Amino acid sequence: MSIDILPPRSNHHYFRGNLHGHTTHSDGAFSPKEVVEHYQQLGYDFICLSDHLWSNKDYCAINVLDPRPFNKPNFITIPSAEIHCLGKKYVRDGLWHIVANGLPLDFPSANDTETAPELVNRALQAGAFVTIAHPDWYSLTFDEIMSVSHAHGVEIFNNSCHIEAGRGSGIAAADYLLQEKHKIVLTATDDSHFRINDAGGGWVMVAAKELSEQALLEALKNGQYYSSTGVEILKFSIDEKKVQLDCSPASHVCVAGAGSSSKYHNGNNLTSVELDLTNFNSDWFRITIIDCIGRCAWTNPIWI
Repeated sequence: MSIDILPPRSNHHYFRGNLHGHTTHSDGAFSPKEVVEHYQQLGYDFICLSDHLWSNKDYCAINVLDPRPFNKPNFITIPSAEIHCLGKKYVRDGLWHIVANGLPLDFPSANDTETAPELVNRALQAGAFVTIAHPDWYSLTFDEIMSVSHAHGVEIFNNSCHIEAGRGSGIAAADYLLQEKHKIVLTATDDSHFRINDAGGGWVMVAAKELSEQALLEALKNGQYYSSTGVEILKFSIDEKKVQLDCSPASHVCVAGAGSSSKYHNGNNLTSVELDLTNFNSDWFRITIIDCIGRCAWTNPIWI
């Protein structure tokens, strides 16, 4: 029997959203109102204004921004923050960067003794969808990523880090967790600051019954979405160990699994691909779809 991994479009809406972005509330160049208007013009359905939350007022805020006054019937914002604490190796100020979507407005910033595992746990207990930001940008080590393995997921792509530093990937960190049997999800984000044109480069397409904060957060936590920089996934289903994938025209469909397990299908204008994973030596897999100009889409990892 075929099982839809991504909810069918016949009874779900797919909402486009950015989970990671900044405004003048912290170190962004645009006001919250300007950021909201920009993403509306790009055709988004929701965004998260995740300004830095930390005690350094030079580039951080000391409170979670309330973005709800900008909500409209066809566009919403979710209270969020990029939360920080001390103890990160290989980065200026020794700060961890963790994205928390759906935070209560009174969520306090970390003190000087709170650790990253403790901060992640506190954000989870507050009901947030918690992801590890831009692991390649600041060389997240194996031990560091293992210490925060209880987060929901990892940024597989960060647009700002990609175009400013060439360090926008999170594949290694994500696969470390998967190899160690942690059931995570993946996100693509902008991390937009508007110092340059860094909006609209990475997003999530979330399958939800309605455009509401609760419905979106629930779908994100359940992995009912895919991530993209331009490729569209139209169907993703599995029948025993045979995967059916329908997408916008692509050139490469790559399956990655445990160890160095992989499978691929290459061609021109691929829009429907069947992948037989019967002899795939892995108890999990994730799929990357790449089109002819290098744009991607990523499924969340699936445990067989």
